Amino acid sequence: MKTIIIKAIKAIKEKFYPKNVETTLADPNINGILKTLGIDPDSIDSSSDMSETIYYICLKHMAETMSKMPWERRIRTKKKGKEKDFDSPLDLILNMRPNPYYSASTFWAAIELNKLHYGNSYAYVETDRKGAVKHLWILPSDQMEIWMDDKGLFDNENAVWYVWTDPKTSKRYKFLKDEILHFKTIISFNALSGIPVKEYLKTQINTGKNAIGFLNKLYKNNMFGSKVIVHYTGELNKKAEANVAASLERFSRSQGSGKFIPMPMGMQAQLLDMKLADAQFFENNKVSALQLAAAFGIKPNIINNYDKSSYSNSETQQIDFYVNTLQPLFSNYQQELSYKLLRPDELKKGCRLEINEKILFKMDNTTQAEVYSKYLSNFGMTPNEVREELNLPYKDGGDILIGNGNAIGLEDIGKQYSQGGD
Repeated sequence: MKTIIIKAIKAIKEKFYPKNVETTLADPNINGILKTLGIDPDSIDSSSDMSETIYYICLKHMAETMSKMPWERRIRTKKKGKEKDFDSPLDLILNMRPNPYYSASTFWAAIELNKLHYGNSYAYVETDRKGAVKHLWILPSDQMEIWMDDKGLFDNENAVWYVWTDPKTSKRYKFLKDEILHFKTIISFNALSGIPVKEYLKTQINTGKNAIGFLNKLYKNNMFGSKVIVHYTGELNKKAEANVAASLERFSRSQGSGKFIPMPMGMQAQLLDMKLADAQFFENNKVSALQLAAAFGIKPNIINNYDKSSYSNSETQQIDFYVNTLQPLFSNYQQELSYKLLRPDELKKGCRLEINEKILFKMDNTTQAEVYSKYLSNFGMTPNEVREELNLPYKDGGDILIGNGNAIGLEDIGKQYSQGGD
């Protein structure tokens, strides 16, 4: 974009300006040239959406949340429930290194960021000759197309294709649907491609950007604080205005404390006080921020809004964030990864790729000891299962459920009275 603007500037300069005049983007007269091109250099709407603070915070928080979530391969059985597979070859790819160039944490953060900002995120699944997953590669969301065979030219198994156009060579690469991990926003009318939040909240985001631009202009123009308006009789021109302002400023700085400023006959001073509170700037800005955060499912305490906040309230917000925002998100990821990365026979056996959500609910040492003690003493967990949660090694004989001996099964109630004796 910058190169195009510079070329246009040079073309205008050759036509309207002398040849010995150099014009660049740093030229103080550049605003007039840009406006000639139909480009408003002060336009807020044309600036990046990422420059809006709340929008950036929401993207950052969701990307960071996904970057820290650990993946596990679990096997579902009727007898054992969900059992973690510690020897899964996908563990290294999903939790350590999807490919040689970036870590798993960076990979999942980028996937979520692209999904929210563009509506869709894509990753190419590279496999070896045996069909095992070898690497995962992120594809640019803004350069991808989804082709659908709505006329039935191919069989139903290959009805959807993904096409990436390389901007450097303009070459197109086509991928089968099973070769691409496709994550989309929940807002989708055809269930094939997601719609980014910013498309629906463009006005809201621009409002936030305009608020930041408004403050920026106030700082640049030194409009904060009190101003003095001087009414005088005379010709209204820039030279006269500058002379009056310079005289009053010079006198206020050089004479005594500057509290008393003499004024000639016919002049009158009036105090102009600029207050953002009078325009309810902060109240309106806060409402706009809460509405934008709510569209992402982000709670007020995440955007540093602690009005009517307490410890219990913050804890409730965290639980609500997990239930209403993260659970649908995790389900989307888990279903896509399980279907695309596991073999059909593994799926039939009950294998699934799932996120270990326990990392979201880290407990302090006292609470942790109390919770696990209750599980341990009430036949809820074996000692080795508790040690696993505490990242401690297993011990021999630790796979037996233990608990209070006074507990009795429902089918055994009353048997103690039929034994006879005292």
